[in-house]
Amino acid sequence: MQLDRTHVVIRRRTLAEIGDLSLVMLRRYPQALLIGFFLGAFPWAVLNAILLWWIPFGEAEFGLTDDEALAEIWRYLCWMSLLVVLQAPAAGVATTLYLGQAVFESQPTWGSVFQETKRHFLRWFWALAVVRLAVPAMVLCALRYSLPAQAGFDVMVPFLLLISLAIFRSSRPFLPEILLLEQCPLRSSSAAVITARRRSKSLHQPLASDLGGRFLAISFVLFWLFLSVLYTLLWARGIALGQWDWDLFFLLFLFPAALWIIAGVSVVIRLLNYLDTRIRLEGWEVELAVRAEAMRQFGDEAGLIMMPGTKRSGKAILPGRDTSNANAGGVLP
Repeated sequence: MQLDRTHVVIRRRTLAEIGDLSLVMLRRYPQALLIGFFLGAFPWAVLNAILLWWIPFGEAEFGLTDDEALAEIWRYLCWMSLLVVLQAPAAGVATTLYLGQAVFESQPTWGSVFQETKRHFLRWFWALAVVRLAVPAMVLCALRYSLPAQAGFDVMVPFLLLISLAIFRSSRPFLPEILLLEQCPLRSSSAAVITARRRSKSLHQPLASDLGGRFLAISFVLFWLFLSVLYTLLWARGIALGQWDWDLFFLLFLFPAALWIIAGVSVVIRLLNYLDTRIRLEGWEVELAVRAEAMRQFGDEAGLIMMPGTKRSGKAILPGRDTSNANAGGVLP
């Protein structure tokens, strides 16, 4: 393996360059979104529909234009949006693994990706779905099933969940990469083992203010991208079918589809931001070059030995098994 010959040039980037590169990655690896993220998001999308379908269906019987119906519809839209945002990191685990391997391989295999996803299921599901409030939010929705809107619950609870989400995501955004690509355990009895908590602290704390600023900027851009995708879907349906109004199809399919598309894009942006953070904080491009030379001189095992002066093991983004054609697809700038 030649760690210094990657498909993504390992160098520092501005936030605008990260956004451009994310679009290039999606063009080069569309299967990361069409296969990996779709399969990961599908169970969550089905569960969301089961939890919330009754709101638009119940209001559609009496029309969706009166004030009471609009209040219920906005309740549906808010809860659906919140659930998708909370579930996005867990839904994107396969995409994260695939693109992490794609840094080193021209075409990673989905078999190895899904095998890794299954092998670490308990670890990432607990950290990304339970601790980060996706499952608790779904439980809250289930407890309010078929009940009318209540301001104290349907306004304050989503607001508090959104604040908690912003705190977690802005201060500790790279937990999926730490769990899946660096494979740090959640806990260990040995002080020599770098757990996810220790790794997260060492990676996030030095750049906390910068990561918080990037979180706000990325959230702002993704919001407008979501509106762009949503109105594009509405326009396409309007041109094709002449249907421009909000109806059940829009509420149950188009709106969630737009949310999940942007959620998939956010996974790619987060991964590239993670790479940039490691480069700026740890000089990762230098580490890869040194490890690559050590592997050429002393064999593959030499690249896995801990680098002097580091606080981590030699694990990094998962390398591919077959890199004989490492540059067959070109290098992303």
